[in-house]
Amino acid sequence: MKHIDLTSKPWQMAKIVLDFFKQETTCFDESGNLKQYPRYIVALDDDPISAVYAVKIALKARRQFKECKDPTILCCGGKGMLSKYMNVMPDGIVLSEGEKLAYVVRNFAFYQNIVILDRGNNTGAVVKEIIDYLTSQHDENAPIIFCPTQRMSKRLERTVAFSDQQFIGTLPLNASYYVHGEELEDILQIYNGKGLADGLPLLSEVAALYDRTCKYAGKFMAPLDKDVPPEVVAAGEYLVKHYPIRVSRLPITAPLQFIKMYWAVQTHKQNIYDDLKAQKEKWSCLW
Repeated sequence: MKHIDLTSKPWQMAKIVLDFFKQETTCFDESGNLKQYPRYIVALDDDPISAVYAVKIALKARRQFKECKDPTILCCGGKGMLSKYMNVMPDGIVLSEGEKLAYVVRNFAFYQNIVILDRGNNTGAVVKEIIDYLTSQHDENAPIIFCPTQRMSKRLERTVAFSDQQFIGTLPLNASYYVHGEELEDILQIYNGKGLADGLPLLSEVAALYDRTCKYAGKFMAPLDKDVPPEVVAAGEYLVKHYPIRVSRLPITAPLQFIKMYWAVQTHKQNIYDDLKAQKEKWSCLW
């Protein structure tokens, strides 16, 4: 975003955290082919670009496994603190995050094998809903590829890795990951709301990523599989101090920042929709 100084300290700190908390792509072999046919592919959370990543993998699976039917794309996500204000269609209907992801997937008219799972209001609840759906289909061990945005990829992977301990009686998911690399400029867009309010929604999201991934390790997600370097700790603590997202705790900057983000989203509802529409047309030209 041209109006945001990405060389300033907050953005330098955000980049350090984002670069560290990234899950590696694990779904490809050394030749760049999918390791196995994915029965399910997952788009999730509040950024429509995850749906584009999911379609990309679905089309790769279609070309590589011609004898198999198209994978089912699971579009997952409930209504988040801000996303419920962002996902307002021109007719006034408010979409869940899962419904908005499906809205993007359906833009690719040739792909209609979609299931919407939209009861989850956090990462753990989304993973549990996926587990419950697979169980209902008697597909508990089916290969599944998650296609998250880079910024939520490690938190998701650690939650999935802990799912059979958090949700006693369930089986570990047969999961692999496709994580597309993203720069700050890629994330700070209007269609996902991260470019509004001088990028404040993204700074708060990165603060929450650091805080929750460290704080919830061993409780709601598996401990990190690598040590957190001192520079990442310093960057994360800086963001948690200056850009807290939870409005129920001190300092007073938290509710004030939320109000700033809320009004930015309310003011730009039409711009968000128009930008999403323009991006859908752009994405549809990729295939």
